[in-house]
Amino acid sequence: MSRLPVLAASLACVVPALVGAGDSAIARDDIGIAAAVNQQATRTPPSAATRTVVLGDTLIFRERVETRGEGLVQILLRDGSTFTVGANSDLVIDEFVYDPNAGSGRLVASFGKGVARFVGGKLSKSVGGVTVKTPVGTIGIRGGIANLSVAGNAGRFSLLFGDELSFTGPGGQRERIFERGYTLAVEAFSAASLRAVVRRTTADDISGVQRQLSGRPGQTGGTSNPPTEQAIGRSRIGQANSGRAVTNVAPRPKPHVVVSTNLDDRDRVLGEIASRANRDRIDNGGGDHPQGLAVRVLTSGSSYEPLDSGVVVTNPGAQELLGGSPATDRTIVFVPNGTLTEMTGTIDGETLTIPIPSGGQSVFSAVTSAARSVNGTVYRRGDDFIAFAYFPEISPSVLGFNNPVLGIWGTRTMAADVEMAASGDPEIRTYKLSADPLQATRLGVEHKLYFLNPAAADLLGAAFLSGVRTSDMLVIANQDVTLVDPRYLVASMGISGSGEDQKSAISVSAGLFSSDGEGGLQIKGSRRGSYRASAYDPSVLYAGPVSSIASSAGAHVFGPNGENFVIGYDPDTLDAGDDNSAVRPLPYLSEEASHGGYVHVGDYQYDTPTMEFFRSSRTLNGYAAGMMESKTTGGVPVPFWSQSADDLVLVTDASENSAGASIRVGDNFGHDPGLAGLVLGFGDSLLTSSVDGASAFIDNDRYALTHNRGETFAINDADDIIVPDQNPRSYMIPSTLVAGADTDLFAGTPRCTCSFLEWGYWGTRFRGEDETITGSDSSRRDYIHLGTWAAGNVTTNAALPTAGTASYTGHAVGSVARQTVDGTAQYLAAGSFAMTYDFASRVGSSSISGFDGRDFAGVVGGASGAPGDLNSFSGALNQTGGDVSGTLTGAFVGGPGGVAQGVVGSFGLENTSGTWSATGVIVGQQ
Repeated sequence: MSRLPVLAASLACVVPALVGAGDSAIARDDIGIAAAVNQQATRTPPSAATRTVVLGDTLIFRERVETRGEGLVQILLRDGSTFTVGANSDLVIDEFVYDPNAGSGRLVASFGKGVARFVGGKLSKSVGGVTVKTPVGTIGIRGGIANLSVAGNAGRFSLLFGDELSFTGPGGQRERIFERGYTLAVEAFSAASLRAVVRRTTADDISGVQRQLSGRPGQTGGTSNPPTEQAIGRSRIGQANSGRAVTNVAPRPKPHVVVSTNLDDRDRVLGEIASRANRDRIDNGGGDHPQGLAVRVLTSGSSYEPLDSGVVVTNPGAQELLGGSPATDRTIVFVPNGTLTEMTGTIDGETLTIPIPSGGQSVFSAVTSAARSVNGTVYRRGDDFIAFAYFPEISPSVLGFNNPVLGIWGTRTMAADVEMAASGDPEIRTYKLSADPLQATRLGVEHKLYFLNPAAADLLGAAFLSGVRTSDMLVIANQDVTLVDPRYLVASMGISGSGEDQKSAISVSAGLFSSDGEGGLQIKGSRRGSYRASAYDPSVLYAGPVSSIASSAGAHVFGPNGENFVIGYDPDTLDAGDDNSAVRPLPYLSEEASHGGYVHVGDYQYDTPTMEFFRSSRTLNGYAAGMMESKTTGGVPVPFWSQSADDLVLVTDASENSAGASIRVGDNFGHDPGLAGLVLGFGDSLLTSSVDGASAFIDNDRYALTHNRGETFAINDADDIIVPDQNPRSYMIPSTLVAGADTDLFAGTPRCTCSFLEWGYWGTRFRGEDETITGSDSSRRDYIHLGTWAAGNVTTNAALPTAGTASYTGHAVGSVARQTVDGTAQYLAAGSFAMTYDFASRVGSSSISGFDGRDFAGVVGGASGAPGDLNSFSGALNQTGGDVSGTLTGAFVGGPGGVAQGVVGSFGLENTSGTWSATGVIVGQQ
């Protein structure tokens, strides 16, 4: 079905509300409305909390509209102008004055980052009527339509229709376009300047924006009741159109040219045809499958010993640990009926018939030959893939949650047939991962916190899990997948509530699509992440595999173009998820519960050329912070943070689709009895050409890094270097990867857009032998859950301005530990950050406001150093009207507006009684 009826229906609902007012006021607070909305779009009115944009919302003066992930918003202003804003974008209408009687006024907007299209209304007819401020310069649009695209230090502005597009750069450079079909391209010429060039608009300029502004499958334009095919069929649109006279406006089609096969290739082509024709497909028993479909069926046994754990799980079904023996990992033949709407097989002596949907996912109930009911979920895509998962009844109306069943069948994807990047053009592929079908049945709610231990799902609860957001699984390939293994990432995250009522969780995986040894593909990666089910619970760090689960034929990825797979733990090697805390096994009741399985179905959505996204190879520096929980202290939280911009290095490599990072944090208050600091490696190596970690770089807003054991170590108070004896449970993502995941955290706090710098979340579990620890267990076990980091293009001392002043605004975000009558509560908090600085005297003032209900202020001074060293400033912070004090350390970073356009830094705070402490990072921009 076309998306046009959906958008038309959406606009029909809201346009009368806008144009029917008939007002003659020159200036109003309500400047327009949200005319079409897709998911992951938020708005923040001045001095108010962030909220989700809803179709028909009235937008007011100076309200910030932000989109993430697949968010898409169309803003219809009172003069008829529209902004269509794509994903991962930021727009504020700074000024809107309009006299409808005279058709005059002024529109000023700030577009911080992303992609948008502006269609001019009445105000654009006048010179100077429409101005759009961006980080790379100011755009003027007269009487026209323009595409806007901004990322970091680069921008592209295309005049599609109209009279004029003008540009004024930060340094005063001016350019003008008077003819449609031209584009103004802005890029960094040096660390301190930008260069703007006018050139012909290319197909890439147009298609890149168009793809970003197009709806994705499943989106509805914001209407809660999208028209269906049946509804459109019942309408009179068809009769109205049919009653019109025929008008032929299409050009006469040209003859279709067919290129004949080269004779030298005839054997190869005939072989490919034969190979495709002989593939397994769903059949009713009379064709390719006279004996039916050979389905791999995994069930639970009486015990399960996860790989290298030394633990025997005595109720593996409850922990979703299936297979592991010939009795629990079998091939069962299911025979489809003649209409391919159901299939019948026998498991453990009971015959059951499973209904098969025509496509997609469906919940089902069935009754076995033993009169037992089963309830579960079945998936199908075409004739190439079927999977199912269910629980049987153990008594009337009582499901046996300890006895799950999983079935997988499909036709192998041949890597040579995958159309992703086969022509040599890099592409990004998006897969949707299903909720874990077994957890969904148990909890009664589908959730997107992927690769989750079933016991953790019970602790976090359905209400929290239903609000978790995801990046989807993103796969990137620069070349034919038979030549270079594509990298993937998938992350999901949620933060709900505040203070003592907060819950938080994150799941991250990065890895590869590689050869399965039979001409097909398989998926291998790592399971990383962490959660805190209650502010008073210890944080739990994840480990374990993320692996495609094979069919009985050994195929891992299914369909002619890699459309489907089942992904989770690895039942072939018994490698499963392992959760760990500083006070293990808590918050679980037993060691067995810390081991679990997890299963998801991957479903192909679409491929997108990488040229439509901003992808930069760059090196950034900055700061990190986190609250450490250690086994040696019984999980007592201690703030650890960076004190130099050299303490964090982040490198992205667009040519290799990879990223690597190093973070150094220390016990700057001296509260940990044995640990001085941690140095953590993430992703691909920064020091050698070898790959010791896992990472995937999709674009400047979407990348993920997991552990790098070779570049990780701890330093104890005796200055001993402690190397890890296991892969660290480390992860690192930017805040832009999982859209909307931290909305609750920033409720009431304006978020810094700061598009030219980066900030995000990280975590780790470090384990290694420390000879200074006495007792039978001398290993260190140190944990950080959802630490924060900030980085940018940190300017050298020599490049900093030597005169003038600057003011910066942004936010502070970090971790809090607070003692209450119920114990020590740990949670994340955010607040506003502000700073003014005199570059001549190298002195300034800084403040953090509203952070966990507290305000702080202090004086900062610039540190002296060699001209080529990275700049820094630092100073004390003190609570206004309280007894909390600490330090703030930071650095100036360059952006499109100059070498000191922004700031990044870290802070550590505690009160005199030791009952409240916090650490985190700050980001700000002029």
